[in-house]
Order: sequence, then C-alpha cells, then structure tokens
Amino acid sequence: MKRSLLAAIVAFASAGLVSTADASFEIPLEGDFYSQGAQGLVGIQESELASYEKQLMIEVNGLRPNSVYSVWLTRKDPSRVQGLGVEDYSFTTDASGGGRFVAYLPVGELSNWDTLEVAHHPNGDPKDLDNAQIALRGDLDTYD
Repeated sequence: MKRSLLAAIVAFASAGLVSTADASFEIPLEGDFYSQGAQGLVGIQESELASYEKQLMIEVNGLRPNSVYSVWLTRKDPSRVQGLGVEDYSFTTDASGGGRFVAYLPVGELSNWDTLEVAHHPNGDPKDLDNAQIALRGDLDTYD
C-alpha cells in the first residue's frame, strides 16, 4: 500500500500537480496585441537564498518559438522602466514557444511598480528596445 501511495505522489509531482516550491502569490500574464493567445504566470515566493529577497519565477507559453524576450517592470506615474533580473534581462523561448525566467528582488520592491511586461525582440537583440514589442503584461497592483 505504501509503495502504491508513493508511486501516486511521484506521478502527480512529475505531472506538475504537486509542487514542493508553491508560489506564495501568483500574477497572470496576458498576451498583448502582437501575441494574442500567449499567456504566462509570475510566481512570487520567499527566496531560498536570502530572507530579504523575493524570487519571481515567470513561466510563459504561446510565444514565438526560439525567440528572444526580455522582462521589465514599469510604472505609470512618474513614467519609469527597469529591467528585471540580471542585465540583459532576457530569455529565449523553446521550440514550442514556452519559456522560464527567474529573478530576485528585495522584499517590498514590487510595490514600487505597476506592471510587469515581457517584450519580444524580433531581431534577437535584447538591448534593442526601439524595435521591441510587448508580448505579455501583468498587473502588479494586485500584489501586496
């Protein structure tokens, strides 16, 4: 009996139904004009590295396959933008258009921002912000 229960737990965990690192808060990301149908989720949890940090894990799907994206925090008033994570703030999607990005922020930093945006870089250069197109956007106002 114990063996079958253990097998069931392993099966659920491998299917993604049980997680050992559940996010303490989640923010949905929705596709913008250039990427309708794309979606994502930002999981925010306490960092395992330091008690003064939050870990943000961004998982996306439905984006352009094998393409470069960068992640940004934005504020409306006053207008301000800051890259999330380590410079060049980017990740590359896989052949199915899925991707994962992890960054760390000081506790309380997210309250300084209104929106998290994922930008597509059609030419593959994450430093080229003039030609970037917002692919996904999530509202940080719901995060306390």
